[in-house]
Amino acid sequence: MALTGANARTLVANAYGKDLPNVLGGPAWIDSDKYDVVATFAEPVAARLKSLSSRDRMEQILVMLRPVMEQRFGLTTHHESREVSVYALVLAKGGPKFAPAPPAATEAEAQAVTAKYNGHLWTVSREPMSFLALQLSRIPEVGRNVIDQTGLKGDYRFNFDWSSKTDPDVSVFTAIKEQLGLTLEPTKSPVDFLVIDHIERPSEN
Repeated sequence: MALTGANARTLVANAYGKDLPNVLGGPAWIDSDKYDVVATFAEPVAARLKSLSSRDRMEQILVMLRPVMEQRFGLTTHHESREVSVYALVLAKGGPKFAPAPPAATEAEAQAVTAKYNGHLWTVSREPMSFLALQLSRIPEVGRNVIDQTGLKGDYRFNFDWSSKTDPDVSVFTAIKEQLGLTLEPTKSPVDFLVIDHIERPSEN
């Protein structure tokens, strides 16, 4: 795994599975200084990671980043729940315009990448609605955390073709309703934030 040109806040967010707006605190340099992270794994670990699905493999790799941040950056954190304005991802009238994903037929299919993005087209072959909610929350035009309240369980496959660059006259709110049969409703909800208590610049390798 390699991360190039990432600031420390991004590394913290990745290690703890948070979006950048949900990582609070820290000095100004954690947003300006850039770092390259190259991870290598012992053969048994590499073999175990290779056997996992792409989703589980990335989750495991990012969990391994946590002790690195704690050791190299002296990172200490705590979690804090705050009630903030969010969007609830819910079913629009008429219901979803996509179908459940079929079970993986082969081991290779189970380990394959389940979501791709080419700048405007999302091609998702096997992901839960929580994945979609997370990706929507990362769109600047949305500007809030998105929580899944669709009631749809399991994994789904769908395409979503939109970006503010290719469709400047169409809002993401309109696009998701027309293409996926979903809508975003403003509400308030408790959100878990990761607060940086202490972090320091790492020493040179």
